[in-house]
Amino acid sequence: MHATVTSRKEMEVGAKLGSLIQDSSARAQLIESPETVLTEIGAKSDVTIYADTADLVHLVIPADIDKTRLAADDEAYFEELGLAALGSCFYEDLPE
Repeated sequence: MHATVTSRKEMEVGAKLGSLIQDSSARAQLIESPETVLTEIGAKSDVTIYADTADLVHLVIPADIDKTRLAADDEAYFEELGLAALGSCFYEDLPE
């Protein structure tokens, strides 16, 4: 069985980051000054921020791939990879 353990600190940082990206001015500040904002919420600041827009969506490819599950055509694993790659991408239907 494959399990990922998330620490309380990671959960707290994730919650803070989630709140930031939902607030348009806080999101803009994160994009403009990621090192400052990430340091303030207790996250690692040595990351690159790629902000999706209505015209551009970034696909994140996980760094670690379980080759055994991949070779076994593990459908649940493919779903896990897809969810990890897409994260929380959500776009409302845009008017035509």
